[in-house]
Amino acid sequence: MKRKLFLIAALILSLLMIVTGCQFLSGPQTTFIPEDSLAVHFLDVGQGDAMLLVDNNETMLIDGGNPEYGKEIINYLNDLGINQLDYVVATHNHNDHAGGLTDVVTNLDVGNLYLTNSAKTTASQNLVAAAKSKNIPIFTPSPGTAMAFGSSTINFLGPLKAHEDVNDDSLVIKVTHGAHRFLLTGDMEETAEKELLAQNLDLAADVLKVGHHGSYSSTGYLFLRTVNPRYAVISAGVNNDYGHPHEETLSRLNDAGATIFRTDLLGTIVATSKGDQLSFDKTGLAPTQPYQEVDNGLSSITANPVSETPANTATAENASYIGNKNSKVYHLPSCSGLPKEANRIYLNSLDEVHAQGLTPCGICKPPS
Repeated sequence: MKRKLFLIAALILSLLMIVTGCQFLSGPQTTFIPEDSLAVHFLDVGQGDAMLLVDNNETMLIDGGNPEYGKEIINYLNDLGINQLDYVVATHNHNDHAGGLTDVVTNLDVGNLYLTNSAKTTASQNLVAAAKSKNIPIFTPSPGTAMAFGSSTINFLGPLKAHEDVNDDSLVIKVTHGAHRFLLTGDMEETAEKELLAQNLDLAADVLKVGHHGSYSSTGYLFLRTVNPRYAVISAGVNNDYGHPHEETLSRLNDAGATIFRTDLLGTIVATSKGDQLSFDKTGLAPTQPYQEVDNGLSSITANPVSETPANTATAENASYIGNKNSKVYHLPSCSGLPKEANRIYLNSLDEVHAQGLTPCGICKPPS
């Protein structure tokens, strides 16, 4: 009798789902974003940082706010149908960045954990313990490390060395999708900014996640003019005790002509790149100064697809190297981070690699 009632109930539920068009929320059935697009969710976690990257169903959570926000982040992910994360990244070990990640790692399936090399804190120790209890691989990416992420490329630019100030030990991450670039800087201060500038790295970006919640001690003028973002996102808590974002930083961003998005005013903000179109789900604060393009000699390399030279006769079967049209990185054919087929350039020699202006992959480390 019980079995009969169960079957009847199941049949009624199935009919209701067909009539209403409803389905249970689950990862495989949920479309996070359109195919071949990148979505960057700047989560509202009060006075802290948390960002979710989604590209072709690959997922990366960068920072998790203070410990009390861990469960809220899990709920947010569940609402999107995300029940596992390919990567979790703590930019540095402060509580307002690493604190909420312990709950995330404990309660979700996580593929890899990325940490910075810095002084340990209670937050970082709890996070590492949670990861080790589940045998999650833990890595510290070195500067120059590049990895494929869906149809995007992620480059770790810093930190370049250890610092007394944990903020300057923040992982600096550049995400490139098509013509669009996102620069995510954790709580990096001007000391580490100057170190990056001294290396003449390609820091140009369309979207800057402003360092240290908009503190005056980050986002210096020279760094800002080099990055030259059209859009700036600031993660800060409403009426926080630090006065973030500081007026000095807001003034510098305005002078640079950047449109400003603030989580303390707008809540969670989602930016979506479709390769040639960039959009936000909220309306930012428009600057009073016009945005000006800066020709730093790097923008054309980053924004324009690489075109194959007529002399290139390499094929998938005989190529010595495989380039990425979007990221401008080249790989060995055996590399685990090869781009999707549509973005590949097959190359016979290093001369062809150099002619394309490509840089070596940080994973397979091909000859240069």
